[in-house]
Amino acid sequence: MSATTPRAAQPEAAPTPSRPATSVPTERPWRSPALRGAFLFGLPLAVAFLAVVERGLLHNELLERYLRHPAEQVEVILFGSALGALAAKALAVPGERRGLRAALLPAWDGKAVAVDEAPRLLARVERCPKRLQRTFLFRRVAGVLDFLACRKSADDLDDQLRALADGDAIALDASYTLTRFITWAIPILGFLGTVLGITQAIGNISPESLESGIGGLTGGLALAFDATALALSLTMITMFLSFLVERAEGGTLEAVDRYADRELAHRFVRTKQETAKAPDSAEAQGRQLAELAQKLAVEQAAALAGAVAGIERKAAEALAPQQDKLAAALDAALERTVQAHAQRLAALERTTLEQGARIFQQMGQAAQAVRESGQETAAALKKLTEVVAAQAQLLAQVQQGERQLLHLQTVLQQNLTALTGAGAFEKAVHSLTAAIHLLTARSAAAVPQAPQLRLVRPESGPPQGETA
Repeated sequence: MSATTPRAAQPEAAPTPSRPATSVPTERPWRSPALRGAFLFGLPLAVAFLAVVERGLLHNELLERYLRHPAEQVEVILFGSALGALAAKALAVPGERRGLRAALLPAWDGKAVAVDEAPRLLARVERCPKRLQRTFLFRRVAGVLDFLACRKSADDLDDQLRALADGDAIALDASYTLTRFITWAIPILGFLGTVLGITQAIGNISPESLESGIGGLTGGLALAFDATALALSLTMITMFLSFLVERAEGGTLEAVDRYADRELAHRFVRTKQETAKAPDSAEAQGRQLAELAQKLAVEQAAALAGAVAGIERKAAEALAPQQDKLAAALDAALERTVQAHAQRLAALERTTLEQGARIFQQMGQAAQAVRESGQETAAALKKLTEVVAAQAQLLAQVQQGERQLLHLQTVLQQNLTALTGAGAFEKAVHSLTAAIHLLTARSAAAVPQAPQLRLVRPESGPPQGETA
């Protein structure tokens, strides 16, 4: 769709030979702010950022992880170009708003003036500063005044205003072509980087690496998907910034349309009445533009869907043999691992049985030793018990002899007392001595050292027996 499409419905009129068809400055495509920002600002900035990360001047593990693959680096370069283009367009919005506040046209009292005033107004507008000549408002006003100066009639001014408005809208939409292309290309690069990473990870698989563990394989696959994650993140950021800038520029363009309708649509005298055909023509142009826009959107969606489907198909075709190889390698490695584990378990079982047999044998020997030691201890305890019993019996006899001696001493004391009172002490002493000797002979076997009796002579009486 070109900028001249909406003008097809307007009636043609030959310009006067004394003036060119238009004196409105046109902007060349390669000199647009978006392209200049993308290639003069965004691209060098992205390359410098990658160089800083590559040389380790900006040490960050997350950046080093997500910028190691070539596809990820290309994504960053495209993202930087998109940022440069959007930044250039965003910086142009304040200039557009300053142009709306500038007095390009003199104040109008609401009364229609002759078309002859158009060349004078055009000369006034062309003397404005250069910074205002790059705005939509200047191009719109200059285009309308140039049309009136060339046609010398305001009869078809409404069609010209609509054509200029449509042309500006198409030009604004076309200025986002690079940004839309980058928004489309970044996810494709992410998928491509993921496919290449998966292919490289699967190509490095070997039975030895699978036996040692699949940690290396899963790590390689995780790094491969980083390209898609980075691409989706950058795409979301680009789309959000593009939406903000496009909304700001769209608001500026709507303000330009309102200014043109307010200051130019009814400013000049018309020589003939407008026919009812104009609304029909405008309605037809609107339908045509809507159909063209819908057709363009459908074609772009179909092209994007076809590209994505083709990439998915190629990725599936490329991954199918790799998946078969991976499955076969995994089966072989798992089988060898199971066999190795079975052998290790058998050897461990044999070792455990041998150790258990040795332990049981040692426990039997220890039990036999404990049993023999118990028998010996029981015999010793039996002998000790017998000795203790004999000693206890001997002690009982000793205690019995001691009780008899105590009783005998008591009886002797009574007898001595009785004999002393009767005067037959000598006879009693002899009898007592004989009894003592008899008792001593009987208790000699039980008591090692028996107490000896001796007679003690009283101080006032005859001599008495003493115990020695």
